[in-house]
Amino acid sequence: MSEHVALGAADADVAWLGIRRHQALLAVVALVLVGEGVMSRRTPFEALIGVVVLGCAAPVTEGRTVGEYGVVVVQFLFRRHWCAFDVREFGDDVLVWSRTGVSLRGYRLGHLGRLDLSGRDVTLAESLASLVDAASAARATRHLSQHVHHRGEYPTTLLTLPADLSAPEGWVLENELALEVLGAVGGTAQYLERFSYLRTPDGVARVFRVRDFSAVPSRRALLEQLVRAPTPLDVAVHLDVVSGDRASRVAARAVHRVDSDDASGRAAGFRRTARSARSIDRMTQREILVAQGRALVRVAVFVVVRATTLEALGERSVATWRCAHDAGLRLDRGRGVQAQWYRAQLPGGVNG
Repeated sequence: MSEHVALGAADADVAWLGIRRHQALLAVVALVLVGEGVMSRRTPFEALIGVVVLGCAAPVTEGRTVGEYGVVVVQFLFRRHWCAFDVREFGDDVLVWSRTGVSLRGYRLGHLGRLDLSGRDVTLAESLASLVDAASAARATRHLSQHVHHRGEYPTTLLTLPADLSAPEGWVLENELALEVLGAVGGTAQYLERFSYLRTPDGVARVFRVRDFSAVPSRRALLEQLVRAPTPLDVAVHLDVVSGDRASRVAARAVHRVDSDDASGRAAGFRRTARSARSIDRMTQREILVAQGRALVRVAVFVVVRATTLEALGERSVATWRCAHDAGLRLDRGRGVQAQWYRAQLPGGVNG
């Protein structure tokens, strides 16, 4: 389905001339403090604080700034690292309960071993696209997810939907697979969070998140090479389908924001880069498709690497990273947020 709309870098964080909101705020505060310290000529304390604040706005790895990374480290140090959530079956529904409850139904694709996120099954892709378009008719945001799950000789594919949505043809209701993907043993799933990985009842795991699709060649499906990687891994694609009434407003505002930023930048003497031009084209294409009745979705793609030992996990993680990079995908390692990402990639997108 990658030909419907060009996906690029994540646009969840609003930026102006490449500067995110909190970076601009920190820069302004830093300039005020430095200016006050210089003008007062009494003590360099304010100027030093301003320099520190300005340093917090500097970018480091994976799109984070020094300040963001510091917040992540502090939160990791002061929160509980033993995590658990409960899973129960009620008729045809599966209820996942952490701090909030998520109700879903799991459907297994009838064909085993089919790499169903590769984009080669046109009929499957079109049926899922129609399902997403139908879900956008609701008044509230709907959550759907698809999981390629490796636990045996062949991968299996799980589709999770709200109870009031019906699966397309070829999908069979099988909540047992949903429970397996959730890792619920005896109705409870437990894991221990470390800074860069997790300990689960089966061994160790590391969660990556795809943050940029812009380097994927146009002739390839977005996840084709990743799901064909020699290293066994789990791939989860989560979709938040925005309601139709709200989607048109969101798409229009996004185009207006990007056009305004481009106009402001060019008025300030900055030329339009190829990256910004592609972003404008992508936003315009998105607005046109939404106006034609297509669904507007928020997409999150997670990759889970599992192993029995830390050494094996490190080797598989490096192989996965290289495979994704060769495919044009850019991954975030999720240092300090492994527990949040692990819950987010589960069926239903577990919160809490």
